[in-house]
Amino acid sequence: MSFSSTLSNALGANGPLESDVMPVLNHAAQQADGLLQRGADALRDNRDLLQDRAVRTQEQVNTYVREEPLKSLLMAAAAGAVLMGVVGLLVRGRSHHSH
Repeated sequence: MSFSSTLSNALGANGPLESDVMPVLNHAAQQADGLLQRGADALRDNRDLLQDRAVRTQEQVNTYVREEPLKSLLMAAAAGAVLMGVVGLLVRGRSHHSH
């Protein structure tokens, strides 16, 4: 059910409301429906684009690991060491603040 039909059902069609206010509200509701649809389309397009990029990146990583296994292992170990260092600093920082 669209926003405009929900609005029409909620307000009813009685007296001056129908002739004066309802056309303006219906127009606004139709614009809101259009904005929602365009937003949903943009999100879907961006999701598809990001998904394609992720697949391509994964393929590139897989190719690099096959071609350069030692370098890949060293880079992964270095990244893990950096990550553990950051986690250690965060944990140590929190323990100092709690005392």
